[in-house]
Amino acid sequence: MKACLSRKGMKTLWPLRLPLALIVLILTASVGFSRSEVLVGTSGPLKAFRVKAPLGWTIQIRNDSDAKHTALYAINGSPALKVIPAHSTVKAGYVLGEEIPSFAFAPKK
Repeated sequence: MKACLSRKGMKTLWPLRLPLALIVLILTASVGFSRSEVLVGTSGPLKAFRVKAPLGWTIQIRNDSDAKHTALYAINGSPALKVIPAHSTVKAGYVLGEEIPSFAFAPKK
């Protein structure tokens, strides 16, 4: 019991505190300090944005019209279909990794 509460045991943890604090700061700084949206596509009233997220990217689709719309899109080649309510933003997908994901709406026919 005395060994757990000794000062020597606490001193060995100090060198680990600084690197762990820096890692947490680096992971949160890229997301927390700059929450910028980059427009990656439009289809009628729908607009798609790429947003930096922890360890990757989030794709969001915003509907600026008064009616709900269906979005047919592909993120990194994977097709998906979502209904976007009027005047709202929906998370379309999350991409893990450093590489910037590709996004495309389906062409109108």
